[in-house]
Parts: sequence; structure tokens; C-alpha cells
Amino acid sequence: MSMATFSGKRYFVTFIDDKSRYCVVYLLKSKSEVAAKFMEYAAMAETQTGKRVKYLQSDNGGEYKSDKLARFCAERGIQQRFTPPYTPQLNGVAERMNRTLVECARCMMEHAGLGKSYWGEAVMTAMFLRNRCPTRAIHQDKSPYQVWTMKKPILANLKVFGCHAYVQVPQDKRAKFDSKSSLCRFLGYAEHQKSYRFEEVSTGAIKISRDATFMEDKFDEGPRNYNDESSVVEFDDHDEDEEKEEGKTDDDMDSSDDDNEDTRSSKSNIKRHTRTQSLEKATVIPSPKRRTYRGPSLEHVSAAAMDFEAAYIVDSVGETPTTFKSAMESSDSGKWKEACDSEFDSLQRNDTWEIVPLPKGRKAIGCRWVFRVKENQDGEVERFKARLVAKGFSQKFGVDYEETFAPVAKFTSIRVVLSMAAKYGLMLHQMDVKTAFLNGSLNEDIYMDQPDGYLDATQPDYVCKLKRSLYGLKQSPRMWNQTIDGFMIKMGFKKCESDHCIYIKRDDQDMILVVLYVDDLILASSNNELLKSTKMALSKRFEMTDLGELDYFLGMEIKNDRKTGMVTVQQTKFLKSVLTKFGMDNSKPVKTPQDPGLKLTKNMCEQECKHEDTMCNVPYRSAVGGIMYLMVATRPDLAAAVGSLSQFSSDPCPTHWQALKRVLRYLQAVEKTAAVKKTPRQAASSVEASGRPSFAIPVGTGMYQ
Repeated sequence: MSMATFSGKRYFVTFIDDKSRYCVVYLLKSKSEVAAKFMEYAAMAETQTGKRVKYLQSDNGGEYKSDKLARFCAERGIQQRFTPPYTPQLNGVAERMNRTLVECARCMMEHAGLGKSYWGEAVMTAMFLRNRCPTRAIHQDKSPYQVWTMKKPILANLKVFGCHAYVQVPQDKRAKFDSKSSLCRFLGYAEHQKSYRFEEVSTGAIKISRDATFMEDKFDEGPRNYNDESSVVEFDDHDEDEEKEEGKTDDDMDSSDDDNEDTRSSKSNIKRHTRTQSLEKATVIPSPKRRTYRGPSLEHVSAAAMDFEAAYIVDSVGETPTTFKSAMESSDSGKWKEACDSEFDSLQRNDTWEIVPLPKGRKAIGCRWVFRVKENQDGEVERFKARLVAKGFSQKFGVDYEETFAPVAKFTSIRVVLSMAAKYGLMLHQMDVKTAFLNGSLNEDIYMDQPDGYLDATQPDYVCKLKRSLYGLKQSPRMWNQTIDGFMIKMGFKKCESDHCIYIKRDDQDMILVVLYVDDLILASSNNELLKSTKMALSKRFEMTDLGELDYFLGMEIKNDRKTGMVTVQQTKFLKSVLTKFGMDNSKPVKTPQDPGLKLTKNMCEQECKHEDTMCNVPYRSAVGGIMYLMVATRPDLAAAVGSLSQFSSDPCPTHWQALKRVLRYLQAVEKTAAVKKTPRQAASSVEASGRPSFAIPVGTGMYQ
């Protein structure tokens, strides 16, 4: 580094576990210390995980080719792998990590107004935050820390780097009239201790303490004003071609995978990616074109929340390819190319477009490739998927589209169909439509740029005139619904007047019901031959996947036991995910969702002073949304609680949050299965309903006033 840390360190080396992407950083005075630090790291990794280090992948730096390191690796059976000269992209995991750490550290130092001599503390803090941020490379929606330690990280104690804090002076080190605390700067988190690192402002001494009062909006250059509405936030112009703005070095750094797929897939392997970094060789990244956007006031957003979000954003970039170019330059380029070829062939088979010159006065919309790694129920990689998506946000109303509305089946209707299946002993099956939107025909003339990687060599300046509704277009859902609706009517089905996504067909004494939710179908039939003929007709018209008996639909786990006449519906998996998301999976259960003695009102916010600081990071709306989905699908017993709590989503107070947490505790205790019991089978169906109305209006809600 051009400037040493307070302890004289000028370099840092990163060791990254390839499976978990857990990163360990060591600060170095010279590059000759790399061998000793790797020995230290290998001992720690093998002790903590119980697994041996098998590979050490690095660049061709001399520090990795020392005799000391070579002897150690040979004695331990560790295979060293070096990248060819001047090919940093082949060590993409380490290169991407160093860029992440440096950029995050730079932002934190700039934000705190600290000099470059604090780079060591900033890099160590960036490593601490990065290990606790989820990353797409793991494919498990977990952080590296959680995969490495098998424990969930505690994020409640995160603080803003460089902020001021008053650190308690131990009683044994102060006289009777001495100050009980000293003004310090927060420099990160202590290693191997549940404490913070501070620098005393007056003396520059480093302190380790867990007792401190933080002022997260105060720094050496004064307080930060996050509520300044005149601030200008800059965003990348996504209308421009992102690939044209990427530099060569940027592309190299974006490569997040290596070329050793066999070691990555084995759970018993621990592979290390290493790289030393010097600020004297800082990467120069060309600035993309910008457009300014005046965002809303950042009220109720604390400094800690903003810093943590920034660290997460830096970490998330570059794991899964975001452009065709980056996908083709990644170590998995062969798999991504195969996925793109499969998607392009499907588009060609469906006669999705024709290549024509762009008419005068018309503007072609863009398109992009969207990449995704699909996993099975065990979290293992199943296949690489690529989808071509039109940039529908650039469409103009009245020119490229008119109507966009498309219906889907109501949850109430789905429950009625399940109830009828229990009452009349119907068979329940499900099907899925492949590339459903491509079956819709367009009424408007829409022109789209040719997709990246598949440019017509003979007509490179031409565009695609779309014949079918491609994913991403605003009218695609409507066009697909009109197509399948017309086909269902042609087959002899009749639409339910109260729900246009429920179709029924009668054949003498037998009947079949079809529930349509975009491209997912439920088929309920009293006759097996009628069911087979309907499936055959659908498969002949559309490319379908027959999923057999109904067992999982829109997050609902469904079991149809025709022998006992019982249809059971539950959301155990989704319910557990909600409890885990909000940290209530180990909470104490309660018997009722609401406290009968508590009346929630908006006046509580006025009575509870300074609740903004405590509620700014509380995911109140997200929690209400999770509970609401349970209520709509399978838990009508939550309706009253959701109706009450949702009134305060714009400005909740701590009492409202505690009431919401009580609902989550109730979900821990209640029976998670709702059953519909079969009654004696009848020739004709009739819907019976009963209700128990209550005209009580909660006090202070303002309803019907």
C-alpha cells in the first residue's frame, strides 16, 4: 500500500473457502509473510471444519512460490494450482473478493472522513460484513458465515464504521472524579472476542471494549444529514447497453467461478483462493454514463442500515452473470451457452419473430438475457437456465400496448375446488405450461433488437418483429390468458361467472374442473378417462408438463386421500420460512393471535416518544405481508389480526410491532394443517356456507366513521 497502517502493515492477503465463500484476511508487513499466514489459516480451517485443505489456487506471485510454502503444501498433501501469467480471470473468486473488500473499505473511509492510514481497519471490517451478507454463489440463500460455522450471524450489533462513540473507562483505571467514558472512533469488530475495536480520539490508543454508547451520525467531519431532500442520487442508465460500458479489467474481476467444477461439487473439499493486493496497483474502472434521479427523503433510515445495505450491494455484484458477455467469459461459459442455445431454439420453434428492417419513425425495444441456476429440493444445482426477456419498461402506451390486465384464480375459488374434491371424491392432478407466454399472439407491431450472441450475420442491422408475446412485454400475460381461454372454450368448457379462471365441463354424470393460475393448472375430475382426454388435448395444443397428482401449488402442500375422503392443505414450509425470516422460529408459543385486553390505535405513536429510532429498521410491512399470504391461502383465523395490524403499516410504533410478533408466536402453537372432510357423495353439487357476523368496530381505527 502507498500508506502503511498504524502497525506498519502494507499488504493484505485473502484466503477464501470455495464452498462457503468464507473469507479470512491477514494484514502483512511484507509479502514474505504469506507462507506463514497460510500455515496459520490451514490449521484454523481444518480445526474449525474438520476437513482437510486439498487445493491452494493462486496467481503466479513470488510469495506463493516460496520454498517454505511449497514444502508445507507437499508435506500436507495440498496441491498448488497457479494461473497462467497475465490471466487474473482464471482466479476470479479471489480477484472479485479483493475488489469487493477494497471498494467497500474505500466507501467506509470516505463516509467516515478518515485518512488512508485506516485502510487496514476498513478492510477487516469489510471482511466481517461480507462474510455475513448472503451471496448468490452459495445457492442456498445463506451467508458465508452461516455455511462455515453452521450458525446464523447476529446482525443486531452492527455499527457504522468510523462513527464516534463514548467508551466506558473501567472503574479500576479511573479516579473518583475522572470521566467515566472517553470519546473514541469505532474501527470495527474485535477478532475472537465479542467486543468492538475503538481508537481514542485524544491519544490515538486502540481499545477493545463491549461497553460503549454509539453516535452513528457523528464523525470527525461532523454529523451526517440523511434527510436532505436536495441530495441527488445517481443511478446507472439501464437504457444504455451495459456491456459497452464495461472495461477489460472490470470483466476480469467479474468472473466469480474457477475452472475446477469437480472440487466445487464435493462437500468434503476445502479449496482456497488467494491473492495479495496493493493499493499501488489499484484497478481503474471506467465510469458508466449516468443520469440523475432525485429520490425520496430517506426518513426513518439509520446510518447503520445504510452502511450495511451498501456492503450487501457491493458483495452481491458479479456472482451470477448479468450480461451475455459476462456469462460467456465465466468459468461456466459452456453451461450458460448450452442454456442460451436451448432457449433460442425454443424461440425459433415457436416462430416468435421475423427479421425485418426497422420502419421509419419506430424505435426498437431492447432485450437481455436473464440467467439463473435452478436447484432441486436438496439445494443441489440441477441445471443452468437462460431466458430472453424483452425490456418492456421502454414500451409506450398506445403504440406498443393497450390493455395489460390478465386474471388469475382467486384463493377462495381454489379452496372451493378442493372442498368439492373432498365432498365428491374428485381426483386432483396438476400440469404446467412450458414457456406459456410464447403461445400468445400480439395485436400490435413491436420491434425488438436482435439478442446478444445470436445476431443475424447477413442482416446485422435488422430488428426482430415480434409475432408472439415474449417474456417482459407488458401485454404478455393478457395475450397468454386470451389464448388459453379461447382454447378452453373450444374444448367445451364453461367459465365460472364469479371467477374467469375456473373452467367446468360436464359429461353425463361426470365433470371436470380446471383451475388456471398463469401457467399452473389444477385438474379436478370424477372420471379418469375424462381427465386423461383433457390432459391429452392440452398437451397437443401446448407444450405441457404433467406433474401427476396434486401435491404442491402456490406454496400450499396439498394431499388428497380419496380412501378416507380427506383433503389436507398446509403451508408448513412457508410458515417456517416466515418465522425464520423474522427470528421467531424459537419464540415462546401463545394460544391466541391477539391480546384481548389490548386495543391498537394510531394514538400510540404519539404517546410513545422517539419510536422512530427503534422502528426504522423493523420489517413491519414485510411481516404483515407474510402473515397476510398465510391468511389468504390457509389461515382464515389470522384475518382479524391482519386487518388490525395492517392499518399501521405506514408508521408503526413498538406496541404495534409487539402485537405483530404475538401473531408469529401464535403460528408456533397452532395446528398447521387444515382439513376438509368428505360428506356422502351427491349427484349434483351445491355450495353451503355459514357465517357468524360481528359488527364490533375496533376503537380508534376510524373505520366507518
